[in-house]
Amino acid sequence: MLNRPRVVVVGGGFAGLRVLRRLKDLAEITLVESRMTSLAKPALPEVAMEGKPVDHVRFPLAHTVRRSGAELVTGRVERIDTDRRYVVLHDGTRVPYDYLVVAAGAVKDYAAIAGFSSYGFSVCDDEQAPKLFNALQGFTGGPVVVGSAPSRWGSRVVVPRLLAACEGPVGEVAFMLAHDFARRGIGAPVTVFSPGQVFFDDVGDKVHAEVGPLLDEAHITVTTGRDVVEIGPDHVAFADGSTLDSALAIVIPPYAAPAFIAESGLGDEAGFMPVDKAMRHLDAPRVLGAGDATALSMPKLGHIAVHQADIASAAIRSEVTGLGDVPPYEPEIFCIMNRGGAEATLILSDYLYGGRRDIAYSGPLARLLKWSFDEYDFHTRGHLPPDRMQQVLEWVLRETKG
Repeated sequence: MLNRPRVVVVGGGFAGLRVLRRLKDLAEITLVESRMTSLAKPALPEVAMEGKPVDHVRFPLAHTVRRSGAELVTGRVERIDTDRRYVVLHDGTRVPYDYLVVAAGAVKDYAAIAGFSSYGFSVCDDEQAPKLFNALQGFTGGPVVVGSAPSRWGSRVVVPRLLAACEGPVGEVAFMLAHDFARRGIGAPVTVFSPGQVFFDDVGDKVHAEVGPLLDEAHITVTTGRDVVEIGPDHVAFADGSTLDSALAIVIPPYAAPAFIAESGLGDEAGFMPVDKAMRHLDAPRVLGAGDATALSMPKLGHIAVHQADIASAAIRSEVTGLGDVPPYEPEIFCIMNRGGAEATLILSDYLYGGRRDIAYSGPLARLLKWSFDEYDFHTRGHLPPDRMQQVLEWVLRETKG
């Protein structure tokens, strides 16, 4: 191919790195990222709960991008000019593209919750997770409240209407806290709150039948229909006027889209990018999306982001070469929830999307798998485990639990 297309990828997380590796033989790729490092967010609960070094969940992007034959541009995106096809950075730099893939993730809006900056904790980034770990070292007991704030979504794309962007981290943190408090002999009842009417409303009855008794066994109380509005020094307050006593409040904040999407006229009414099932923007076909910044991504989950990245890459390859099929969009929930110690629960479910798979497997093997996935990602600098590994794992789950 004499004239390789210029592909600009915004975002150096799971989805962005996946696109880079899928298209490195096809295009001249520029990766634009405001950070110098990539962050493996699924491993952040281990940073917060177990003291895993934060440098073991992030790695420098420069070497990874260079080894893939791409160029790394470090800077914050201000806007996208879709008519002239370039990305404008905060310092005025213009990065031209033939195709643009927005894989910038979502913004965690901590400021939307009154009192969070003074009394709240979270596990959503590499600043909040170490802060929570330090707080837990001096924690001597009292009621602990863990939950999600509701997020606002647009209407241009038809997706399941979940109030919480992703409740997997809430369950993971609650289980890990309950295990740690029991191990240390700390009297600290754990209460989980959800803005939805069902906690974990992105999975079906079979998964609930597995997870429910585990919550009971860990003495974790669940309360639903709770829209958090404020965190105080000794309580968490909700929109209906109710409160929960709290000596420690850990909250997943509302998710918002990166501001440059709306600034560029590419957002829906909530700011997220509306894309079709080939990941193309509904109004700008040379702009594609993958991951949490898209309106189609629901829930906001790394596994779905990677699936979308594969589709976006295939769509670009098919258009450039005239060869190859674009995979169908078939999202599913696939995650491993650390429950503390040697225990974890692996979940595979497409129930939310009308499918029949709804499987959960709990035990030390699931914990080993989570550790293996996280370590593989870190030591290979952002390479996910081979697809064949997950295919075998899914087959085992279906055969044993389906």
